[in-house]
Amino acid sequence: MSTIIDLNLRIYIPSLNRPQALLNKTLKVLQGINKDLITIVVSNDEQLKLYTDMIKGYNFIVSNTNSIGEKRNFIKHVAKEEYIMMIDDDITKIIDSDGIALSGERIYSLILKGFETCIDSKTSLWGICGYSNTFYMKDRYTAFELKFICGNFMGFIQNEEFPPIYSPYSLLEDYYFSCRHFLRDGGVVKFCGIGCETRFAKNKGGIQSHFSNDERLAMEYKIIDQMTCELPDGMLRIHDTVRGKNLRLNYRYKITEV
Repeated sequence: MSTIIDLNLRIYIPSLNRPQALLNKTLKVLQGINKDLITIVVSNDEQLKLYTDMIKGYNFIVSNTNSIGEKRNFIKHVAKEEYIMMIDDDITKIIDSDGIALSGERIYSLILKGFETCIDSKTSLWGICGYSNTFYMKDRYTAFELKFICGNFMGFIQNEEFPPIYSPYSLLEDYYFSCRHFLRDGGVVKFCGIGCETRFAKNKGGIQSHFSNDERLAMEYKIIDQMTCELPDGMLRIHDTVRGKNLRLNYRYKITEV
């Protein structure tokens, strides 16, 4: 099965105003994976020059988009591959439940395992923990519970059986994908013993290039209200945090519609 996945796999990295960070972080983490499998998604021709002046040996594509939600939709639309991996540009480590960083070779094996597990469970979305606190990580995976698949490391299968699902939201699109894939497929795959080390909304560039923190929070609040109205009752839970409103998914949610 892995050979088939190998031939139809591509890793997409959406990035904005972070060529140096991308080199020092995500691309360094992925060393050992064939560069020909990796495509860096930039926003416009100006960004393309900024990146290609600094980063050599990788594929690039211009999306002519602004938000991360738009970029993920663009990737889904243009991808010719059946197995699509999206990885953020500011990943410093992928770790196991012992806190040990995975090599590029182990990450590639994890990617193949993620897609193989989706095939076995007849689902089309998989991912890992979006955090690196090993206290909350467990050496298991789930396939038929509603779990949040964080956008910083997520894989999609797209084919005739699983046509692409697009997000109408510019932010929090990973929550939308998690819910919509769960509702359609009856599950999403999450490896609960693998985590991702990054600094959410802290690094320069990325979404911070377009919005101030207050503007981003205002947009997220609006999207939370819209998404809560759109999705079935009981899927989403809203929590107040130091940063503001925070979405969580109800892992006990069961599909009742026939």
